[in-house]
Amino acid sequence: MKQLHVEEILKSIAEGAGAQEMVDKALGLPGEEQEKLIQALGAMKSEKAALFLSLLYPSLADKKLQKLIKKELFRLKTQGIRVEEPRMPGESALRKVETGHEVRALLTNYDEELTRVALAALELKKNLFRLSQAVLHFSDGLVELKSFPIARDELDSFLQDFPLRMSSSIALAPISPAYAGYLIEEASGLSGKEADEARRLRRMLSAAPGGVKKPGDIYLLETPDTASAASAEIVFGAEIFDRFSLRWPGMEEDRKKLDEAVNPAIILPPYAIEERRQAFLHELVESERLAASRPLFKRMLEDYAYLFYCLKKFDYYKGLLAELSAPEGVKGAFLRFAQKAFEAPEATDRPQPGVIVDPYSLVKR
Repeated sequence: MKQLHVEEILKSIAEGAGAQEMVDKALGLPGEEQEKLIQALGAMKSEKAALFLSLLYPSLADKKLQKLIKKELFRLKTQGIRVEEPRMPGESALRKVETGHEVRALLTNYDEELTRVALAALELKKNLFRLSQAVLHFSDGLVELKSFPIARDELDSFLQDFPLRMSSSIALAPISPAYAGYLIEEASGLSGKEADEARRLRRMLSAAPGGVKKPGDIYLLETPDTASAASAEIVFGAEIFDRFSLRWPGMEEDRKKLDEAVNPAIILPPYAIEERRQAFLHELVESERLAASRPLFKRMLEDYAYLFYCLKKFDYYKGLLAELSAPEGVKGAFLRFAQKAFEAPEATDRPQPGVIVDPYSLVKR
């Protein structure tokens, strides 16, 4: 039974279960079973196993077991596995940002491929940062998460050059580091990728200054008294919306059905054609095919409202909040973008995306 318990923990770790939860279970094992677990984790040769060992280390009182963890982590590191160095007992293995350390975070809007980039730079010590770059997809979630150490001058150069590598319709705005952590973990939840790393990064960023930590905070930001809400036409005509386009399974089939509805065999007056178009679109946005996109679309609008705020476009921020808060505001915006999706050129005609930038290509080595 005891051996089965060890195997159960190993299986859960391999499947991506919460590392801290598994640590609590491991602490309930007898010492000899803990030793078997540590050795088995070293043999797994995975980042999940390395993270678990790093978290387990400070919770163990047995110096022999701590020494064994150090040995297995060293072996994993020599095999090219990314290892989070364990902390001494009493020190959190998932440290938050230390007071006084500089933290920066930036976010782009979506490109044609429905991807955007979130950047977070945490000061490790004087003139040395850890830079994390996350590529986030609108519906698929976290695509990629890279982190590496970078000197201050290289970081400044990278952040200066980053916008130059993007199209003019790609915005890059400084955001709350805590919210950058939220976005990365949220995207990880969608994709199932890098769950432990995303969770650790959010924990590290959560103590950084900045009032926005979750989407609900976006609705509470203060604006200058002179700011007034821009109209929906002006807001959705903003350049940062240019590259965003809804996509869904069966879209091309729906495109054909719409064409048949507005181009029947008989000649119809323009008003009748428009009535058919709107009836088709209203039915489509309420359909099961777009059900998964509706909550994601609302989240996109919230993030764009925050981008407007961070770019100091307060009229646009207030206008988009008005749409988000109106009873039919999100549905109306969803309808607008569903229609826009049918008007967009085919995927093969789209220009190349302008968001994703390899950070290594911009850092001088």
